[in-house]
Amino acid sequence: MSILKRLMSTMSLLQPPKAVRGMEKLEKDAFRVAVDLPVIEIEARDTGIVTRRVRLEPYLIGHKLKPLKNTIDSEKEGKKYLVFHPDKVQEDETKQKIVEMMKRELGDEKTLKWETLSKDLTFENWDTKSIFKAVLPEGIEYSSYTQTGHIIHCNFADEVLPFRHLIAEVLLNKVSNCKTVVQKGNIITNVYRNLDLELLAGEENYVTEIKETGLRFKMDFSKVYWNSRLSHEHERVSGLFNNQSIVYDACCGIGPFVLPATLKKKPRRVMANDLNPESVKWLKVNVGLNKIKEDRIEIHNMDAKLFIKEKIAADVIRLMKEESTSEESTKPESQIHVVMNLPAYAVNFLPAFRGVLRGFESEEISRKWKWNVYCYLFAKSHVDVPDDWYEGEARRMCDEKTKWETSLVVKCHNVRTVSSRKEMFCAQLELPYEFLLAEPLPEEPEAPLESEESVEPSCKKMKTI
Repeated sequence: MSILKRLMSTMSLLQPPKAVRGMEKLEKDAFRVAVDLPVIEIEARDTGIVTRRVRLEPYLIGHKLKPLKNTIDSEKEGKKYLVFHPDKVQEDETKQKIVEMMKRELGDEKTLKWETLSKDLTFENWDTKSIFKAVLPEGIEYSSYTQTGHIIHCNFADEVLPFRHLIAEVLLNKVSNCKTVVQKGNIITNVYRNLDLELLAGEENYVTEIKETGLRFKMDFSKVYWNSRLSHEHERVSGLFNNQSIVYDACCGIGPFVLPATLKKKPRRVMANDLNPESVKWLKVNVGLNKIKEDRIEIHNMDAKLFIKEKIAADVIRLMKEESTSEESTKPESQIHVVMNLPAYAVNFLPAFRGVLRGFESEEISRKWKWNVYCYLFAKSHVDVPDDWYEGEARRMCDEKTKWETSLVVKCHNVRTVSSRKEMFCAQLELPYEFLLAEPLPEEPEAPLESEESVEPSCKKMKTI
């Protein structure tokens, strides 16, 4: 292949005009450009035969340049144009191959010839990826965002920040159902984990609603924590429960774990807690939205450590005593599941479990239930390390807090890559009864809340463009 052909093969003939480069404010008219599209005119009645039987998909214009279509009406009555992508049919051999493929289905008597159709492409025709590539300075890229209901929130690298308002206007115009675009600062800016938001484009309306695994979740996005990238994790953990499970969520948010668990697994007992009163407010709203009876979930608004030491401990003892005195003690044994999804801090709640039942040693109970704790945490390094180092670090962090003679971590599930050298894990611990009755550990000084990185890699995005 000649140098000229190699160069042409890497350059698209369909791209926004060069004049938009460096644009600071969105000007839609500047994206208009005249292009020549290769077409073949066919009988309108033959369109179905060609599209069904001839493998032309690799060559047609496709749906990238909306609202252009693979077939458009010709100027002649009863005729249509097949519209091809100019990048893909530059070679004469390719054009001849396409004609031969079509004639095999339509018959050799059909007259098929290549023509050129001139069209004006506008802002509406270009997708967001093409627009960002065209307007941002060379060497600077923006390629991802997340959408929660009508709200799009973005992370920007430092070099992209000056263009954030332009990017927001593009997203507002190009993404369906988008009415608000915000930049999120550090996710955890206070104990309530609500987002520090800058409105970039659209309405200042942060009350939104989404669906996840068939359930409705309504929230004020500016006052509660929500991460749509965790939808599979919500489903994974809630899928571990059954109708004999006793579920406690110490950092429940607006209910992504407890609502699907309650509706789909129908556990024996569900208790939810969050320190943020706004989260508790919207959890109660979502209980109603999903037609869950109020008495199915007991809800608290308190510190997670106190929730573990006071509410969970007393509730477990009460339930075990009830079972010991009932005639149903022969039914399948219950298991306790405690979820702690506060990855920047939850590992610090683990010491609260040590000795949590110490005041109840004298209680008469027939069976001692198994305790499972799902502790979310970040494992991070300041230097390059092997991939398996992060799981080892997550286990070490848990062991350091429990201070037991053997590790209580039975499984460490990698949830997602947060940023370079930072992984999010769900460490599953099984707590033996001896641990629950052990001498409590001295209180340690409160560690500061950690912030998630402001920019995440494109490999694990909720929505990519």
